Amino acid sequence: MKKICYLIIICFFSISDSVSQNLSKRDSIKLKKINIDLNNISVKDQFQLENILYFDRRIKVNKAFNIILQVFAAPYISLGVISLATVGRTDPTWRGLNVVAGVIGFLVGGSIYGISRPFKKGIMRNKILRDRLIHKLSRGGD
Repeated sequence: MKKICYLIIICFFSISDSVSQNLSKRDSIKLKKINIDLNNISVKDQFQLENILYFDRRIKVNKAFNIILQVFAAPYISLGVISLATVGRTDPTWRGLNVVAGVIGFLVGGSIYGISRPFKKGIMRNKILRDRLIHKLSRGGD
């Protein structure tokens, strides 16, 4: 009886191992969008395919954070430009407040935009790494 249990456990792990090597339908669709031919891929290239999907996900996440931060920075910078552009037209008693609002708008908008720049670099770095893996996979693992 013990031998049968061991045999069932070994068969279960070997089946689950082969199932984990196959890509899900969603992953295969993503790889087809990146122009990777899945017909010529061997089992040993499975790790590279997972890395390609990993870098593609990181590109999308970095792009989302970059866009969100730039959208938040734009109104503050616009407020700063408008506020400083209208300094000459305002009443002399309110000019100081107008200048302060313009400078604060520039500082806040500039700092938010500055935070978004590392995400832009992350997008470019992950694209380069993903493209290198795709090129390496298409050449046959040289």
